[in-house]
Parts: sequence; structure tokens; C-alpha cells
Amino acid sequence: MSGPPPPSDLASRTPHLIYLDRGSILHRFYTRTDGTRTFDPIFYDPSLRGRFNSPDGNYGVLYTAKQLNGAFAETFLRTSGRRMIDPGLMASKGYTRLEVRRRLALIEFDGRWLAPLGATAAVPHSDPPYDNPQAWSKALRNHSISPDGIAYTSRHDPSEICYALFSNPDPPVAELSRDAALDADWFWQLADHYEVGMAP
Repeated sequence: MSGPPPPSDLASRTPHLIYLDRGSILHRFYTRTDGTRTFDPIFYDPSLRGRFNSPDGNYGVLYTAKQLNGAFAETFLRTSGRRMIDPGLMASKGYTRLEVRRRLALIEFDGRWLAPLGATAAVPHSDPPYDNPQAWSKALRNHSISPDGIAYTSRHDPSEICYALFSNPDPPVAELSRDAALDADWFWQLADHYEVGMAP
């Protein structure tokens, strides 16, 4: 179930905003390679694959997390009940730390701020297909407050906060560092936290 669609009077409702100050650090696991090509860590996805992507391809979305745990959960815990990390998935991913370049205003799209907008938790936490969350993404992006993105809790660890940042001519983040190889102590500490290991 994907929850209710955006109400017809959404433009007259006032979303609650949170702010990310300049210099804030964000976390992201990104697709580093597909086996033949390599990719940049900062990628605003215009496809229909992501939860809050544009339903018509008119903008891209960059997915990040407030903490490293949230980024890990959204990347490596996506198959419910799976206790092992797929080696191929791990090999294709890299990790990057991003720095916020200007103050960002994000719509808080979770918890008690859903009901005033006419939404429920089923919207940010729905299973695919993502038609309805994407309709919400477009409606919220087009709101008169002109948000930089959406803040929501991870479907795979609701204690963690994630951010979907809308593409913008004034880039909101810059890369601070990246790790192309994930087979490191810090990564396995994250895996231990979620009680997952490496598949044989």
C-alpha cells in the first residue's frame, strides 16, 4: 500500500521545514561501477527507479543520509529478511561524505508532520512501485515554499533520517571524500550493528 495521493489543496497547506546548515556533513553509498563504467558519487537520478524521483523526469534526486547508519540501511538492507550482503552489490558500491554548500530547507515528511499534509507513513515507507511517492515528490517540489528536498526516516531503519535532494542549478552539496573499496573495518562494524554478514 502506498498511502493517499497528494490532496488537491496541498498548495494551501504549509509543510514543516527542517534546515541543514552550510558545512553539514551527509553520507551516501553510491553505485561506483556497473562492471564496465564508473560513476560519480554525486548523481541526481532522473529515472523512475527511486522512491522520491520525478514521475516525469523533469528533475533529478540525490539520496543521502544524516548518519552513516542510515546510508548503510538504505543501501544494504533493502531485501527484507536477508542476513547476508551480496558480494556483487558490495563490489559495485562506494561511499562518499558530502558537505552542504549553502543552507538547505527540506520538507519534513514523516512523523507528526505527515497528517497536516494529508499523507500517512505509508507514503515514505511504501513498497515499489513508487508512483504515489513520486507524485508526492513532484507536488512537494512544486510547492510555493520551493524546498530543496524532502527529509524522511529510513524504511529499513526508522531511527535514521534520510534526505532526498532535488537537482538545482546552484549545487547544494560538494564531495569531501570517498572510499571506493568497502572491505574495511568501519564497514564491517556497520554490518555487525545490523547483524548482517558477507554472503559466501
